[in-house]
Amino acid sequence: MKKPSTIILNGSIMGAMLLQSCATIIATPYQSVRVTGAPAGSTVYINDKEVKTKPIAGSNDFKVRVRRKKNAEIKIKHDGYKDHSEVLYPEKSNGLTYLNWVPVLGTFKGVSTDENGNVNSNPLIYGWAVGLGGYCVDAILGSGKKFTKSEIKPVMPALPKAMASSQTIQCGMVNVRLKGGDKMGNFIVGKDNTDILYFGKTLDVDADHLKGNVNSLLKDLGYAVPSSEGKSVFSTGSNSRYTLQGEMRDVKYDIYASHIYEYRAHYETRCAVEVTWKLQNQNRQTIFEHKDGGSSVKFEKGGSAAFEDAFENSLYAFLSNKEVTTALAKPAGTSPAAAAEADKPAAIAVHRAVLPKATTTTSVSLAAKSVVIVETTDGHGSGCIISNDGYIVTNAHVVGEEADVKVLMADGLEAKGRVVRVNAEMDLALIKINTDGLTAFQLPTTSSAEIGADVFAIGTPADKELGQSITKGIISGRRKIEGHTLLQTDVSINGGNSGGALVSHGGQLLGIVNAKLVGRGIEGIGFAIPAEQVADALQLKFID
Repeated sequence: MKKPSTIILNGSIMGAMLLQSCATIIATPYQSVRVTGAPAGSTVYINDKEVKTKPIAGSNDFKVRVRRKKNAEIKIKHDGYKDHSEVLYPEKSNGLTYLNWVPVLGTFKGVSTDENGNVNSNPLIYGWAVGLGGYCVDAILGSGKKFTKSEIKPVMPALPKAMASSQTIQCGMVNVRLKGGDKMGNFIVGKDNTDILYFGKTLDVDADHLKGNVNSLLKDLGYAVPSSEGKSVFSTGSNSRYTLQGEMRDVKYDIYASHIYEYRAHYETRCAVEVTWKLQNQNRQTIFEHKDGGSSVKFEKGGSAAFEDAFENSLYAFLSNKEVTTALAKPAGTSPAAAAEADKPAAIAVHRAVLPKATTTTSVSLAAKSVVIVETTDGHGSGCIISNDGYIVTNAHVVGEEADVKVLMADGLEAKGRVVRVNAEMDLALIKINTDGLTAFQLPTTSSAEIGADVFAIGTPADKELGQSITKGIISGRRKIEGHTLLQTDVSINGGNSGGALVSHGGQLLGIVNAKLVGRGIEGIGFAIPAEQVADALQLKFID
């Protein structure tokens, strides 16, 4: 009779040599994983090594063979599409490995006793040894495990085609129309919803950060994005031919956990957004508007990465629209001078106002009738009527991103104003109201502002009840600030004066008030945009 140790050793060797490892024989150490929804012709990498794919008949899907012994990082790439990457974990048991114990069950009948009552257990020992050997082979080769997923659905949106040359474009505003406490989705463990996720708690977003991301993505795609936002002393903004705006009202956000215990769990965060994008020209006219969705999945627990990726995919979808591509394309062979000229908006025809009589003691008070209050959702500023048929000049920082404002005139009349043009670099905006017979300034073509001359600021400081307030000072100098010439004055300027008039003793318009330096020990330093620069900055064509 052989020793049990010999039997076990021989049985194990036999099981290993004969590969009596059912999972290895039937399923092999590899598992086929189906890839659904990837672009045709995609390249697949497993743990950074390119692998072959097998097409699935009757569909655009394909399969890849993945070794089950360890975690597998799968990357899917295709030119013109975003890459997809995720990790598969071999944490499920392969039921075929239990077939290794069939020889054990079959050898129980082989146990017998001889005439002396001695038990012959050699068959049972051999059966256990063979089963154990097969089980070990499956474990060593990884055949005893299955991946937690047998199908991958990559998120690979098409990238907009890079533009070697384009009209200038810049993101002007991203509005997030969600408030703290809005439900976004669920925290799901296995198949059970265990918690509700709320905006502002699980996920919060910064609109300015999103705006910066959009401008960076536009640059990466080859669009002509100004290197910095247009600036004046008092404002910042876009001075591009086209402005991109986004408004987001819907976010779906779910977190999935594979196990109830965190140390054993793997996570997926899935996010889908819908953004209404608008492409506007310098006249604040919407050239193209479209609602586009974006989705993303990130293999981590929560965070903003999935949201930002979904938001980015929504932008890519919008930029892929033919209408956007056509609007932003710049004709080939355009010279820099011609391109700069093409970036200028079409001139707006404005009726020239009659120059008021000077030298009278009532000239300044008459000029006050040409100054209005410009009311927005965020506050108010001032404006100067420059034509009898309803065109008003104010500061770009007064109107901000708003398309419509309320205009209150000196006689108490109220009108709805439409922002028809903005030059953020010069901090100027043009408003149109449908009102005739107004008292208006005549925009000068040359400067008549003399250093040391008396001047008057007319506007609405601090509160709307103080409309058409008049303060007196002098022209302190002409200053070159950030590439632009401004009039410096010591006239009293306060919040709400922005966009108002700086006039001479005779009531002629000298400048558009736009800034005041503030700070400890600073007093009497204000600035105005020279009135003779307004027509060119806003591309106005005067007709008599």
